[in-house]
Amino acid sequence: MFHSAVLWRAALGVVFGFVGATGAAGQSSFPLGTVPDAAPAQDTVRLAPDGAVDLSDTHEGTITVTTWERDRLAYRIAPVSAEDSMVASNAIVRRTDQGFSIDQDGASWSLHIPGLLRISPSAGGNLAAHYHVTMPETATLEVEDHASTIDVSGVEGDVEIDTHAGTVAVDSVDGMLDLGAHSGRITATGIRGGVALDVFSGDASVAFETLSAPSTAEIHSGTLRFFLPAGAGFTLQTDLDSTGLVVDEAFGPPSSNDKGRAFNGGGPTLALDAPPGAVTVHPLKAREAVDQP
Repeated sequence: MFHSAVLWRAALGVVFGFVGATGAAGQSSFPLGTVPDAAPAQDTVRLAPDGAVDLSDTHEGTITVTTWERDRLAYRIAPVSAEDSMVASNAIVRRTDQGFSIDQDGASWSLHIPGLLRISPSAGGNLAAHYHVTMPETATLEVEDHASTIDVSGVEGDVEIDTHAGTVAVDSVDGMLDLGAHSGRITATGIRGGVALDVFSGDASVAFETLSAPSTAEIHSGTLRFFLPAGAGFTLQTDLDSTGLVVDEAFGPPSSNDKGRAFNGGGPTLALDAPPGAVTVHPLKAREAVDQP
């Protein structure tokens, strides 16, 4: 019991010491949570190259994430209109290159390794904002949103996006891409890893430069289009037969194995759960002609 109490006091001392040191070091343009109404919150801070960026509880507006080859993160949060001016002054931004993060109410703390920046608006109401983040290209990204326009590009790490009714455009991702939406439109291009896609109702398009990891896709209503290089090897796992799933003849006739229908000799699995007629698989060079809004 003695050692436990000592550890808790030490941990809390580190956390609150870190918060105080951050302000003293002058890393913020304004103290956290006190930027003037209608002024954007913005800063450039240190973030480990393999750190994590978390944008949570955003409601609407825009979210733009780009990357660079630096162990720094630059962010800017601006209200969409005067009615939304509280969003910048109430955005909670917790950061450390060592890995500590404090949750929204400041009453508890959690440990994240190796690094994390969290942006989470805490103001009441459904405020709209423009979020722009430039992060290390090897960091990971997580976005939890309601109905924003989301644009992410150039991430070598994993990306997870969950939106209720937003519009999502993702380009050039090397890691695992996890996309969830209740409704809306999703477009992903330049994918070089795997995907986990879950759309209740909407349209989704995923273009692989390479399919290098097992992938899954589930859609309840709407359309789902996949684009792969014509010579790519992959294995389809689905209950849909040839009348309910269209695979372009450019991939040649499939062979059967214990994992599913193998195209071009097989490869990473692409598991599909969709209604008949919802899914099509095309060669990558056909994307511009097929994948229209």
